[in-house]
Amino acid sequence: MAPKISVIVPLYKTERFVEKCVRSIMEQTFKDIEIICVDDCSPDDSTLIVRRLAAEDSRIQLIRHMENRGLGGARNTGILHARAPYIASVDSDDYIDPKMLEALYDGTQDGLYDVVVCGFERVDEAGKVLSKHLQAQKVVDPIPEDQDPYKLANPAFWNKLWRTSLYTQNDIFFPNHIYYQDAATTPRVFAYAKNINFIGGAYYKYLVRADSVTNKVSDKHKLDKYRELDFVKDFFVERGLYGKYHEAFRSRVFDTYHYHFRTIVENNPKLDGDSIRYLRYLLLMRESYLGLDDTIRSMTVEELKAAFQDGSVDIHRLGLQKGTISSGGFQPRIVRPWSRTPDVMVLTLHSGENEFTQSKQSLESQSYTRWTHKVFSGLGNVESHRVLYEEIMANSGRYHIFLKLDADMVFADEAVLSDIVNRFSGDPQLDHFIVACDDWMTGKQIIGVHAFSNRVVWERTSEGLFVDPSPKRPGKRVIIENPEKTFFFHSPDPSPFQAFHFGAHRALKLTQRHRPYEDKRPDAMQIQWDVFFNVWQRFRETGDTRLGLALLACDLVVSGQLGEGVHDYKDPELLEVFRQHEKLTMAEILSAIEPIWGTLASRRSYFARAVGDDGLRKIEEDRLRRKKERRRSKQQVRNPASDDRIRMRRRYRMYQVMLSPFIDEKLKRKLEKSPTAFFLDARHPALKFGRWLHRKDLR
Repeated sequence: MAPKISVIVPLYKTERFVEKCVRSIMEQTFKDIEIICVDDCSPDDSTLIVRRLAAEDSRIQLIRHMENRGLGGARNTGILHARAPYIASVDSDDYIDPKMLEALYDGTQDGLYDVVVCGFERVDEAGKVLSKHLQAQKVVDPIPEDQDPYKLANPAFWNKLWRTSLYTQNDIFFPNHIYYQDAATTPRVFAYAKNINFIGGAYYKYLVRADSVTNKVSDKHKLDKYRELDFVKDFFVERGLYGKYHEAFRSRVFDTYHYHFRTIVENNPKLDGDSIRYLRYLLLMRESYLGLDDTIRSMTVEELKAAFQDGSVDIHRLGLQKGTISSGGFQPRIVRPWSRTPDVMVLTLHSGENEFTQSKQSLESQSYTRWTHKVFSGLGNVESHRVLYEEIMANSGRYHIFLKLDADMVFADEAVLSDIVNRFSGDPQLDHFIVACDDWMTGKQIIGVHAFSNRVVWERTSEGLFVDPSPKRPGKRVIIENPEKTFFFHSPDPSPFQAFHFGAHRALKLTQRHRPYEDKRPDAMQIQWDVFFNVWQRFRETGDTRLGLALLACDLVVSGQLGEGVHDYKDPELLEVFRQHEKLTMAEILSAIEPIWGTLASRRSYFARAVGDDGLRKIEEDRLRRKKERRRSKQQVRNPASDDRIRMRRRYRMYQVMLSPFIDEKLKRKLEKSPTAFFLDARHPALKFGRWLHRKDLR
């Protein structure tokens, strides 16, 4: 019968450590394993030690290479000989906690997850912990389509449990005889994995040795860093994945060389000649690889020969001619972090907002002056946003930062733009910065202003209502919902027509009446409802008729008297209906909207009418889904420790016997493997016996 886990141990020059390594695997609490030790022509006594251990434990098998293939080659041999559905790996100078394999296998949840990840500790030869590396317990299921495979988890092969078929069925193996073979392999595997479970716990003990190859920098290290990158790029190109992971790969190239640069500078306060030459080498490799490799790959055989033999082809000029163009047809992006003061493009959508002049004046008064302003006027709502995003992507090679500044947005002071630039300059990973602004219509802070790095991209969409989609980005998004200082004022002095349009446009997002059920967005319904309730409160406090007009427009949309076209300022129906209501007095507006907003009962009834039966059902489904996710998340955090506490209790064993006649085999297995989840999730009436559990057992 095949084991459940195959543990791979490459052997090469580790006779001082290998017995401790292999014994730590032999002594695992999880017994259903095989231990595949691969002798990569080790010149010391590592093999003799493993033979002695194999005489004690029949689960150990020793495979010998006829020629040295390197760490990657030894791992490949282990993968090809593995009989189990999951593989793990322990480098022969490291060792593992007795419960590591049990924790990892439990994390597969009976084969549900492709990859299970635990934490690790860096230790010295005396066993002293030098550092601990933990990751929050979480589940990524499914792995998002746009997930950067380099940033899903650290690239190490050894602190994970892998579904064996990820390697064998996708023909993914480690490169032979290069350093950084983990980084050359795990991103390719993550490109095919469906899900991953991070279980926490520092179970793997990574030995830090003074004589380790990982602590040396040689000419081979330098060359192999390029080979590692090219190995992954070749794979992505051959499998048709390069377009999907292009930005992720470029980010990896830059991050890799930046890391090497930082290491050299920090370790050598006074740089010697060799260090300076190495920095020069790093910079040359980074710039040439990022800027020219795509072009060189597209060269004909004749061009390659000419460039190589006599230099008759100017590769840089060829790159300009071919454009080093991305798949989207845009210029190459300026690489982060930026080598010069960032240039900013400010983009404004103008549809007649009352604050446009004030907005331009506040931009012109900014202390940061390296900006260009482009205004889009006379376009419909959908078209204007499409053109704006295409403008950003088309100028990714000229500008570093793009600020989307609506025509009704006003800078709060002259330092705001400088503050935004500093946030991007100080965080090379930042790609999308969102900040709340003070909104006159609601009297609250609302999400309003978006700034982007030049690395973000948008896909074409037919979306006609939610026209501000989040871009794809290699780095992170930062949202400041409650800034300590005010960045922007939103619509500080709207015209009556502007307020009327505000109400109509947001009411369309509230009702979503023409959207298919599966595309309805319950989060947007709740957000817009809160907006209108705040407008109602502001109206009662201030008596400003513009706020009343916004609420009237909302009701006209809810009642069906205004159609889908009113999200555009220039919609003739919107303008005609506004003229019918613009002369209403405060008393007339109040008499029309107070029956809707005046009491809690009337508001509840109005909300149900606005979103409709489908909207209410969608909201309830979303609430239950989020509740289930929270419950599952709590269980995943609680289970490992609480399971052990429960099993130690005498009453647990008593209830195992008492429940046995009432539950089927599946529930019995669940009670044995995951008692916490069993008692929290179970629905069977007999499980009322579980009430004996104390709260402290479930923490």
